[in-house]
Amino acid sequence: MIVGLLMVAGGAAAGAFGSLLGLGGGILSVPLLTLGFGLGLREAVGVSLVCVIMTSSAAAGVYLERNVANLRLGMTLELFTAIGALFGGLIAFLIDERLLAILFAVLLVYVAVTMLRARAPAREGVTVGN
Repeated sequence: MIVGLLMVAGGAAAGAFGSLLGLGGGILSVPLLTLGFGLGLREAVGVSLVCVIMTSSAAAGVYLERNVANLRLGMTLELFTAIGALFGGLIAFLIDERLLAILFAVLLVYVAVTMLRARAPAREGVTVGN
Protein backbone atom coordinates (compact mmCIF):
# COMPACT_ATOMS: atom_id res chain seq x y z
CA MET A 1 0.00 0.00 0.00
CA ILE A 2 2.73 2.46 0.99
CA VAL A 3 4.85 1.52 -2.04
CA GLY A 4 1.86 2.24 -4.29
CA LEU A 5 1.30 5.63 -2.69
CA LEU A 6 4.98 6.47 -3.05
CA MET A 7 4.84 5.53 -6.73
CA VAL A 8 1.77 7.71 -7.23
CA ALA A 9 3.47 10.63 -5.48
CA GLY A 10 6.66 10.12 -7.50
CA GLY A 11 4.70 9.95 -10.75
CA ALA A 12 2.79 13.12 -9.89
CA ALA A 13 6.05 14.93 -9.04
CA ALA A 14 7.71 13.74 -12.27
CA GLY A 15 4.71 14.86 -14.31
CA ALA A 16 4.50 18.25 -12.61
CA PHE A 17 8.21 19.02 -12.88
CA GLY A 18 8.42 17.57 -16.38
CA SER A 19 5.63 19.75 -17.75
CA LEU A 20 6.62 22.79 -15.69
CA LEU A 21 10.27 22.74 -16.74
CA GLY A 22 10.01 21.10 -20.16
CA LEU A 23 11.97 18.08 -19.02
CA GLY A 24 11.13 14.57 -19.94
CA GLY A 25 9.62 12.99 -16.86
CA GLY A 26 12.17 10.20 -17.26
CA ILE A 27 14.86 12.43 -15.80
CA LEU A 28 13.01 12.12 -12.52
CA SER A 29 11.12 8.84 -12.79
CA VAL A 30 13.94 6.59 -14.04
CA PRO A 31 16.20 7.28 -11.03
CA LEU A 32 13.18 6.99 -8.72
CA LEU A 33 12.21 3.61 -10.17
CA THR A 34 15.76 2.22 -10.24
CA LEU A 35 17.13 3.59 -6.97
CA GLY A 36 13.93 3.89 -4.96
CA PHE A 37 11.97 0.85 -6.10
CA GLY A 38 14.69 -1.50 -7.35
CA LEU A 39 13.55 -1.89 -10.97
CA GLY A 40 16.12 -2.71 -13.62
CA LEU A 41 17.23 0.22 -15.75
CA ARG A 42 15.67 -1.07 -18.97
CA GLU A 43 12.35 -1.77 -17.24
CA ALA A 44 12.39 1.68 -15.60
CA VAL A 45 13.08 3.33 -18.96
CA GLY A 46 10.18 1.41 -20.53
CA VAL A 47 7.79 2.41 -17.75
CA SER A 48 8.98 6.01 -17.98
CA LEU A 49 8.40 6.14 -21.74
CA VAL A 50 4.82 4.96 -21.35
CA CYS A 51 4.25 7.62 -18.65
CA VAL A 52 5.84 10.39 -20.72
CA ILE A 53 3.22 9.89 -23.43
CA MET A 54 0.49 11.09 -21.09
CA THR A 55 2.57 13.86 -19.52
CA SER A 56 3.60 15.22 -22.90
CA SER A 57 0.08 15.09 -24.31
CA ALA A 58 -1.47 16.88 -21.35
CA ALA A 59 1.20 19.58 -21.19
CA ALA A 60 1.21 20.10 -24.96
CA GLY A 61 -2.53 20.74 -24.88
CA VAL A 62 -2.08 23.51 -22.31
CA TYR A 63 0.81 25.14 -24.17
CA LEU A 64 -1.00 24.97 -27.52
CA GLU A 65 -4.19 26.36 -25.98
CA ARG A 66 -2.24 29.40 -24.74
CA ASN A 67 -0.50 29.85 -28.09
CA VAL A 68 3.03 29.58 -26.69
CA ALA A 69 4.07 26.49 -28.67
CA ASN A 70 5.09 26.43 -32.31
CA LEU A 71 3.00 23.58 -33.72
CA ARG A 72 4.90 23.34 -37.03
CA LEU A 73 8.27 23.14 -35.28
CA GLY A 74 6.88 20.67 -32.75
CA MET A 75 5.53 18.36 -35.45
CA THR A 76 8.84 18.49 -37.33
CA LEU A 77 10.80 17.66 -34.21
CA GLU A 78 8.29 14.93 -33.35
CA LEU A 79 9.00 13.13 -36.62
CA PHE A 80 12.75 13.07 -36.09
CA THR A 81 12.40 12.35 -32.38
CA ALA A 82 10.32 9.28 -33.23
CA ILE A 83 12.98 8.08 -35.67
CA GLY A 84 15.71 8.65 -33.07
CA ALA A 85 13.63 6.91 -30.41
CA LEU A 86 13.22 3.86 -32.62
CA PHE A 87 16.97 3.55 -33.13
CA GLY A 88 17.69 4.36 -29.47
CA GLY A 89 15.29 1.69 -28.28
CA LEU A 90 16.92 -0.89 -30.53
CA ILE A 91 20.43 0.09 -29.40
CA ALA A 92 19.43 0.03 -25.71
CA PHE A 93 19.00 -3.74 -25.92
CA LEU A 94 22.34 -4.24 -27.66
CA ILE A 95 24.56 -2.54 -25.09
CA ASP A 96 25.40 -3.51 -21.53
CA GLU A 97 23.04 -2.17 -18.86
CA ARG A 98 26.00 -0.67 -16.96
CA LEU A 99 26.98 1.37 -20.04
CA LEU A 100 23.36 2.44 -20.37
CA ALA A 101 23.43 3.65 -16.76
CA ILE A 102 26.63 5.63 -17.42
CA LEU A 103 25.09 7.26 -20.49
CA PHE A 104 22.00 8.17 -18.47
CA ALA A 105 24.17 9.68 -15.70
CA VAL A 106 26.15 11.72 -18.26
CA LEU A 107 22.88 13.04 -19.68
CA LEU A 108 21.66 14.01 -16.19
CA VAL A 109 24.90 15.91 -15.52
CA TYR A 110 24.67 17.67 -18.89
CA VAL A 111 21.07 18.73 -18.24
CA ALA A 112 21.97 19.98 -14.75
CA VAL A 113 24.94 22.02 -15.98
CA THR A 114 22.94 23.46 -18.87
CA MET A 115 20.11 24.52 -16.58
CA LEU A 116 22.42 26.04 -13.96
CA ARG A 117 24.44 28.02 -16.48
CA ALA A 118 23.65 31.72 -16.29
CA ARG A 119 21.90 33.08 -19.34
CA ALA A 120 21.61 36.67 -20.42
CA PRO A 121 17.98 37.81 -20.58
CA ALA A 122 16.67 38.05 -24.14
CA ARG A 123 16.09 41.59 -25.37
CA GLU A 124 12.58 42.33 -26.57
CA GLY A 125 12.19 41.91 -30.33
CA VAL A 126 15.48 40.04 -30.73
CA THR A 127 15.44 36.33 -31.43
CA VAL A 128 18.12 33.87 -30.47
CA GLY A 129 20.69 33.45 -33.23
CA ASN A 130 20.51 37.01 -34.54
